[in-house]
Amino acid sequence: MSGILIPCHRCGRQVDSSLVREGRCLDCRVEVALADLRAEHRRLWRKRDRYRVRGAPTEAIGRQLARLEERMAARILDLVPDREAAAQQLERTLEQVRAERYEIGRSP
Repeated sequence: MSGILIPCHRCGRQVDSSLVREGRCLDCRVEVALADLRAEHRRLWRKRDRYRVRGAPTEAIGRQLARLEERMAARILDLVPDREAAAQQLERTLEQVRAERYEIGRSP
């Protein structure tokens, strides 16, 4: 890309000016837009783990997680015009959520 590099107001990275909206880079905009869904994903994942430990059925929670991931994908598609880039963004987001789910001290 050719253009002016400007810093993201949220993360401070230098990004092409064409990718900045409201002072935020694409990654930060996606992260902000998905904050509530990420917290819900962590909550449901922990709930499913608790149910598994107790031997309770977890199929319904798995379906809830799948629907939640579909909502995450829909929000990302609203922000990212390119479907391939949106798929990569969704994969990165899900990897982050999975890595964060057992961290203590994170705000839900």
